[in-house]
Amino acid sequence: MNQIRDKYAIVGVGESKRSKNSGTTPLHLALDAARAAIADAGIEAKEIDGFMSYCENDSCSPHQLATYLGVRPNYVKEILGGGSSTEMLMADAVALIETGQANTVLIYRSMNGRSGMRMGGGGWSSDLLQSAFDGGSYIIPYGAASPGQWFGLFATRHMKQNGLTQEHLGHVCTSFYEHAQRNPNAFFYGKPLTMEEYLQTAQLSSPFTKHDFCLESDEANAIIVTSAERAKDCQSKPAYIMGMAARRAVSHAHYWKNIDEVASDYVAQPLYEAAGVGPKDIDIASIYDCFSWVVLRQLEAYGLAPKGELGDFVAAGNLKIDGQLPTNLAGGMLSEGYTHGMNNVLEIVRQVRGEYEGTERQAKKHDIAICTGWAGPDMAGAMILRK
Repeated sequence: MNQIRDKYAIVGVGESKRSKNSGTTPLHLALDAARAAIADAGIEAKEIDGFMSYCENDSCSPHQLATYLGVRPNYVKEILGGGSSTEMLMADAVALIETGQANTVLIYRSMNGRSGMRMGGGGWSSDLLQSAFDGGSYIIPYGAASPGQWFGLFATRHMKQNGLTQEHLGHVCTSFYEHAQRNPNAFFYGKPLTMEEYLQTAQLSSPFTKHDFCLESDEANAIIVTSAERAKDCQSKPAYIMGMAARRAVSHAHYWKNIDEVASDYVAQPLYEAAGVGPKDIDIASIYDCFSWVVLRQLEAYGLAPKGELGDFVAAGNLKIDGQLPTNLAGGMLSEGYTHGMNNVLEIVRQVRGEYEGTERQAKKHDIAICTGWAGPDMAGAMILRK
């Protein structure tokens, strides 16, 4: 992937209105997000010849979206997937352009994730994983019925091994809630969270309180990718792709076999090698935050905070906008909204561009950024962008 360094760029980003009850279809939400991204790039819809999305059987198809935009595309693809799918499809878009199968690609995620199909919204068997994985009954605890419980098991062990406490999780949450207060489009805008309030909140699934969980939202996000050469003709400032590691897996298909490893551990080295930079070069971050602990574990995996010092790192305020690593500056999935990670990508692109210059929302240093995806402990991807 080091062959692609700075050859491709994100030239357009956009989103629909964010709500708890959209009152419309994923197709309409996707059209709103796509049109916003097209306007941001300053191009016409007919210039887009590739359309790709990811879903959980809860969206519209890329062919539908293209049709209603008045486009007959050269390439369409829809995958079943959640976290880290943005990074994977970004890599696919680059590959399509690199091989001449497309010139400009639009990637989107559209979902009624609150009023429609809710992720973890009930209706699942409490023994779901035992049948979902080959041999699951031998390696997965019975009664683990939701992502909060699955991830809680990983979190509890990692926290014990590294001296992390509930308060350290709280520093992740309060930092991201603080960022949401600068973002009028965030769900928790106007609803700051103090550490006192956080620590007084009951756990839903140990070690997680309601503040440690990502949100549920009805919304769509869209991203437009093209070559650096074509980006020169777009009206927006491009965010150049320095390097990617599209999707890596843990060492064994039965990832519950070793809960001390996560896929991000295998992403970091090829990512930095592809980008030609290291952790110390990163100015700002969008870290996949389906749960607060997932942020801590990725900070460790990507070398963004020293192993064994994660708690001190977040307690010192380093995730805040004036900290060492301003992270999830729109509020992230904990306090802005939730599209399985794509909303975090939109924000990091805007930060890299310096789109908020002159406001309190803009990170002072924003030359190089990391954006991570997390499909679970078992699969992950990431990319590094520059202005």
